[in-house]
Amino acid sequence: MSESAFPRVDALFAGEPPPAPQSARRRIRRLALLLMLATPFNLLAIPCFTGVPGALLTLWAFLLADGESARIEAGQIAEDEVQQLRRLQMVAAGMLYFCVASFVVQVWLLGSALYQTYLTSAVQSLMSAAARVWAM
Repeated sequence: MSESAFPRVDALFAGEPPPAPQSARRRIRRLALLLMLATPFNLLAIPCFTGVPGALLTLWAFLLADGESARIEAGQIAEDEVQQLRRLQMVAAGMLYFCVASFVVQVWLLGSALYQTYLTSAVQSLMSAAARVWAM
């Protein structure tokens, strides 16, 4: 390619320079916090019925991470933070798949007699413990 005969005119009409990449530390911390809050709920979903709050937190984190991908593609985020955001996106997607799988297992268990037996024994033990505490 040859150089332009009018470099000043070309520079004048080249447009604004691209903005400098922004720091995404706060968004990374928010995503990590949401995923840390969702993890115990998701892990205890089958035995303790905490799947819905865990799934909501996980979905929120996944949607926030998905929104960050547009900023990554536009080059608005510093390169050192892009890898962290990509990793958090992968974790959020994996946790979302886990939530769906645990919901499927919960539905299957609700159809079987296992939950009824488990719940009956758990409620009976809680009631006896509450009766002992109340008798004190």
